[in-house]
Amino acid sequence: MPNYIDNKKFEKLIKEHCRGRHKNEAELFHLFDLLISNIIDSFHFKVDKEDAKQECFVLVLKTLKNFKPSQGSAFNYFTTIIVNNLKLIFTKRKKYSEKINDYFEMKYGPRQRDQSPSSL
Repeated sequence: MPNYIDNKKFEKLIKEHCRGRHKNEAELFHLFDLLISNIIDSFHFKVDKEDAKQECFVLVLKTLKNFKPSQGSAFNYFTTIIVNNLKLIFTKRKKYSEKINDYFEMKYGPRQRDQSPSSL
């Protein structure tokens, strides 16, 4: 399969899925997997790829029924949802990491730049 998504086919599969026709569900899920993977790779998000893919996939499935072709293309709609979710994931993980680092600095004192909490 190619590494790009045919938006017309993508929208057709989404419409079928929303109407309860799940015969092409595997193909639709493959396209979402491809879209999510391409976005993670293209934007170089510093997140755990598999965890991020799963979180994005769950969100995409939750928002699938909200897609309206009259308001724009499926590709753009879901790309926006995925990118925004990846930003949120990155920000949450960054804040968590900062809290961990602050805790270790409070507990053990300032560390050298290359020293990680796991090495303490």
